[in-house]
Amino acid sequence: MRATQILNSSAIVVCISLILLSDASHAVFAEDEPAAVKPGHPAKLDAETRREVKDVARLAYLKVYDGWSTDEVLLQTELNDRFLAECQKRMPDIPPFDFNWTLLNLRKAGGLRDISASKRRRDNSDAYLHAAEIAARFLEDRYSVNTDRVLCDPKLRAEYDKEAKKVAPKVDPYLLRKASLTLRKSRRLQPELVLRVADWKKDIIALPAAHAEQEPDKVPRQPGVYILRDETGYLYIGESSNLYDRIKKHLNRSDRQSLANYLATNGVKGVTLELHAFEKDSPARLKPMRRAYESELIRSRKPRFNLAP
Repeated sequence: MRATQILNSSAIVVCISLILLSDASHAVFAEDEPAAVKPGHPAKLDAETRREVKDVARLAYLKVYDGWSTDEVLLQTELNDRFLAECQKRMPDIPPFDFNWTLLNLRKAGGLRDISASKRRRDNSDAYLHAAEIAARFLEDRYSVNTDRVLCDPKLRAEYDKEAKKVAPKVDPYLLRKASLTLRKSRRLQPELVLRVADWKKDIIALPAAHAEQEPDKVPRQPGVYILRDETGYLYIGESSNLYDRIKKHLNRSDRQSLANYLATNGVKGVTLELHAFEKDSPARLKPMRRAYESELIRSRKPRFNLAP
């Protein structure tokens, strides 16, 4: 194991404290600007409208559910389209996310307990958990949203489907969505603390390694953290003050022997680069900051060649 790569708990706590202080020093407050609704977040509605949304979501579910559980109404494209269409007949100005989110929370709060809903598809999605984790983590990193929020937002759900299909191209999107819900319910998508507290205005870029090999200028010359992954899962996670130089080194002949052997045997076709690129004046210009970020990703995602001897 690369012993110097994974920081101990005390070191990570120290780095998180530094991150919080750094973020505070970089904060810019816009007092008068109304905040736009972020992807995967509800619109700002008054209490009366919110109650009406709740009533409409319940009525729409009763009309279309046909015995299916709320999870199935969220996971199945046709069922969800029918549910949202029914909701928006009554309240056309409310974003689709709010209806799905309200339905999910009605179920969690016991607000649908009087409705018998036992129908579920019995497809086993366990074989696709790795693809679901990669796609779910990618969207969490990009938008700071969890799996429930992704599944409730039609645009984010479509982006999730697209990313998951890159890893498992022949798999029904329903099964990939179901796998992400399985991960969430089994608490296997735990929040990554450093990513939650570090607001460094990062760009998250995903591109095939073959493209980066042919057109290296697609890789930014910025500090950041990089992830190599393929259809089997996460391969390697690292950090660098210059992503361009580090990725070029890995693709030419990695100094990580196990990764070099893997790429020499399998080639880069099918390998995806996920780059978390930070501005050069961000806190990530400091190596301890990048190491804290990198270490948290390694801890939670367990890439094969960071852990192999």
